[in-house]
Amino acid sequence: MSFSFSNRMHIDRHNSVHLGRHNGSHELHQTIHSDIPFFGEDIGPISFKDWMWDTEKLVQPLFSKYSHIDILRHVTSRFVGRAFDWWQERQYLVKKGRTSCINTFYELKTCMWKHFIPPSFRITKAQQVRIEDFIDIGDAFIQNIDKFSRLEKDFKHNLDLLLSEQRKREKYKREQAKHQKLREFEKKREKEALEKLCAKREKKRDK
Repeated sequence: MSFSFSNRMHIDRHNSVHLGRHNGSHELHQTIHSDIPFFGEDIGPISFKDWMWDTEKLVQPLFSKYSHIDILRHVTSRFVGRAFDWWQERQYLVKKGRTSCINTFYELKTCMWKHFIPPSFRITKAQQVRIEDFIDIGDAFIQNIDKFSRLEKDFKHNLDLLLSEQRKREKYKREQAKHQKLREFEKKREKEALEKLCAKREKKRDK
């Protein structure tokens, strides 16, 4: 069954009137209908997982304020298309006593998971554990990278300090060597001047 925008608006208005009469849950109705999108036009496994993930995050904080029945009623009001047909057929089977009644959001989640997720998309407990192990390994790897980055940063800082000290010592050595050459040059000049003076005095004595 394909639902146009007008079809969805009709369902939304119908549910708005119907749901607003139950237990004064107007605030709940406003919260869910403003945040939870329709589900049913695309019922592929990925679309279902995304919708269920977003819906569960939104309804979890509501459990402390509203009953499971109220939350369930409002969540299922977001069904359109094939999801709406599935839910109506299931409710009919419940009335006929052919299947069990769903009373909580998490029962709905389990039932929808079985219906909308094919076996090829499901994972076993062992696979789930392996995935969690891989996630833990990934987290540890990221932490090690962060630790290595900090160590690398500290190493570079210490290396810069060491190189700076080394440059200072080399500069000091060059300056000392330059001063030493100047002193040796001055001593040489003084010695040459003294030798010339002595030579002149000897010539005068000879005369």
